Amino acid sequence: MLKKIKNIYNPEKFHSENMEKDNYFEGWYFKIVDQSKNNIYAIIPGVFINKNGTNSHSFIQILDPNKGKVHYLKYELEAFNYSENDFYIEINDNIFSKDKIRLDIENENIEIKGQLIFKNIFSWPVKMFSPGAMGWYGFLPFMECNHGVLSFNHKIDGLLNINHKSIDFTDGKGYIEKDWGTNFPSAWLWLQTNHFEDDSSSLMVSIATIPWLKSEFRGFIIGFYHLGELYKFTTYNNSKIVKFKKENHSIKIEVINKLYKLKVKADYSQGELLKGPFRNEMIKNVEESLDAKVEISLINRNNKNVITKDIGTHAGFELNGNITDIIDEFS
Repeated sequence: MLKKIKNIYNPEKFHSENMEKDNYFEGWYFKIVDQSKNNIYAIIPGVFINKNGTNSHSFIQILDPNKGKVHYLKYELEAFNYSENDFYIEINDNIFSKDKIRLDIENENIEIKGQLIFKNIFSWPVKMFSPGAMGWYGFLPFMECNHGVLSFNHKIDGLLNINHKSIDFTDGKGYIEKDWGTNFPSAWLWLQTNHFEDDSSSLMVSIATIPWLKSEFRGFIIGFYHLGELYKFTTYNNSKIVKFKKENHSIKIEVINKLYKLKVKADYSQGELLKGPFRNEMIKNVEESLDAKVEISLINRNNKNVITKDIGTHAGFELNGNITDIIDEFS
């Protein structure tokens, strides 16, 4: 019980108390972009455990949008090691933590070697009654999927040798989040970028159909980080989505809380298929692109002043499942 409470307040850590569950996954998402913005990757280490034990394994998944490829590197469960005290995991000779990754991957499809250091990390704050991005929902043991934002916007130092090509990521930008639980939602929208004209800004949007007891509801976590302040629009802080519209390959969202309104317009293209948890296996069921374009406006509701208006590029974008379940709720 003490370990479980400690992990609630440390969402970035591996939640080892869940290793005995019938079905369980935990994955960390590292997005890395070099200074030129020509080299963009998503690297996702994780672990998957199923109830019959025949397909339990650890993995490293790599999305390379420039080449339109996804690499899923499967390892024995025993290759996964972790720290009980903080966020530090190893898969074979690969190391992942909040402030660095070290990669030593080599197979017939991809080779990546090198180390990246992350600086000036800002996570979704953890507070007594709101332990991270999940808010008070983080205390509930029956949530099928939990979400954590480990770094909205950080600088990178280091280089990677990818398929015998040296890529310098120094002064590039990164983003880190994670998911853990038993299943992904039945439908969701996810959007993230920290490549705005204002270098301090970062946006994360997650809207999903959430199982709840014997029913379900539409929940959302939206965080806009700007000039050192995090503007939160979430289900649990009584924010409200007042507009959600999809037209062709464009999404428009307007969300309000007591003080602010955030307008988001995202234009996206077809992505690549990543593997995600589905019942007793990992299947290709998550379409993600890393080239969406985002327009945002943050408005003070009291005086109608526009706090910031900006354009973000190189955005991660996912729209999966029966999205009409979400749109119908907010239209």
